[in-house]
Amino acid sequence: MDQARTIRQNTSASGARPNPQGSFRYGNINITDTYVLKVMPPVTINGSLRATINGISFQKPSVPFRLADQHKLRGTYKLDFPIKPMNRKPLIDRSIINATYKGFIEIVLQNNDTTIQNFHMDGYSFFIAGFIQEDGQQSLYLLTMLDTGT
Repeated sequence: MDQARTIRQNTSASGARPNPQGSFRYGNINITDTYVLKVMPPVTINGSLRATINGISFQKPSVPFRLADQHKLRGTYKLDFPIKPMNRKPLIDRSIINATYKGFIEIVLQNNDTTIQNFHMDGYSFFIAGFIQEDGQQSLYLLTMLDTGT
């Protein structure tokens, strides 16, 4: 519990700002990019069972992305991750999202599998704004959540 009390918010960085009550006003935020990440059940690619997001199964590069970017190494990764699910054959690739620096990105996690999937989000700050529960009404539930620094 003490660790949660020590979390500080960097108010000099751009992005969503908390109102005085501590929750975010989601309707007032300008969304820079929207990515729909569709998870499908594992498929066989090149003889091995692999999970995919938008038809792409991640392949670990020989050089870390940040190091490759810093030294301008070509061919280490591609900035062509699809912003929405594509109807194509699944493939193995090193494709990453080309997001706007200091932008507010909306990520929609679409799970068509029968099991729950885990995600590791790496970036500045992530928080859940809402979810759609399949209860026959297909309604969006907006939540008031504290942001989580990652």
